[in-house]
Amino acid sequence: MSAIRRAQRQNTLVLIMFFAAGIVFLDRFGITFLFPQIGDELHLSNSRLGSLVSVTAVAWAISSLIFSVVSDRLGGRTKWMIVASLVLFSCAVGLIALAPNYETMLLLRALIGFCEGPALPLIQGAVARSSSPERRGRDMGVVIAGTLLIGSALAPGIMIGLATALGWRLAFPLVAVPGIAVAVLVAVFMREDGPSDADAPRVRARDFRLVLADRNVPLTLLGSTVCIGSSIGFGTFAPAYLHDEGLSRGTATLVLTAYGCVIALGSVVAPAVSDRVGRRPALFAAAVASGLVPVFFVLFAHSVPLLLVSLVVGLVAGGSLTLVTYVVPGESVPRELMATAFALQIAVGETVGGALGPQIGGAVADATHSLANALLLYGAAPLVLAVVALLIRETSPRAGRATPKQSAPDASGEAALS
Repeated sequence: MSAIRRAQRQNTLVLIMFFAAGIVFLDRFGITFLFPQIGDELHLSNSRLGSLVSVTAVAWAISSLIFSVVSDRLGGRTKWMIVASLVLFSCAVGLIALAPNYETMLLLRALIGFCEGPALPLIQGAVARSSSPERRGRDMGVVIAGTLLIGSALAPGIMIGLATALGWRLAFPLVAVPGIAVAVLVAVFMREDGPSDADAPRVRARDFRLVLADRNVPLTLLGSTVCIGSSIGFGTFAPAYLHDEGLSRGTATLVLTAYGCVIALGSVVAPAVSDRVGRRPALFAAAVASGLVPVFFVLFAHSVPLLLVSLVVGLVAGGSLTLVTYVVPGESVPRELMATAFALQIAVGETVGGALGPQIGGAVADATHSLANALLLYGAAPLVLAVVALLIRETSPRAGRATPKQSAPDASGEAALS
């Protein structure tokens, strides 16, 4: 295959996965933008609203690890697993419209998490395997940009607009439809042209020990936990905080959309810069910027122009999730185990950070009668991520002292199984 043809197919795959990942996060987190309406109708406290996010995170974590291990055992052939995940969670999201009470909604949210769990690590695994090392950070950042642009920047307008026009219950089956459409795109256009079954490296049970063989993986597990916990917690309560501070629905939507757009752009810019300057300095800068975002929301909530200007730090903050959860661990293990490495990050990050982040924030808000304190907590947490950035081993082929061929066998995503 010519280099031009290969690049075209790579770009097509990245574009499709951009939309697929975006739909995953729209269906997962879109509910948070309707929490004021859902909470009022079902009489839910902040803690119970937080649990609707937490239960999804736990189910997501368990499912992602199980199916990613299966994927790596199958040699990374994941097309139909991705399609099945998209179809099943979209159907589960549509059923939210029928939830009569908190208990039913909690069960449906757990089902959504279990069906969505495999999608993102398998999507990132497919993109990482198809990407050349010098553009891997950028390509994986584009996928995360989809989660932020569609699942964060556009989600407020989509969810609040549908809920305002048709009621919050009808919003869920309508946002489930794009998931089915993207599943069709993946089924039609995704190609898996890797080695034949006879030539593909065989992943054995004992090979999975290599996922934890590099010090970067335990360090990024800690970083992912903090990053995911603070991001999910902030995303859960930021809409309600703006509402409590007296911002109109239209103004709050504008702020959240602007925030999502900046973070989405940053998720591409920061990893792309890391392809040149290295993963460590880029991750450190992203960690510091991530801590500033919630602080600026609290400081400037009553001055929308200042708040919008301050969100420029999102151009740096947006790269934190991509770098610590995908790029660094993916370049620290053999490429045949990338999906498992990603899923392990998600499993630990979602189970600990994703589950505890919203719960702790909700408890702090209920105890102090102030959502601002919860947001400030999420602003302090990324300091741990900054320390992780200083301790990891550099993995960027361009920034490192050695090329992947010169590196130790377990030091690059290009390494082979033992």
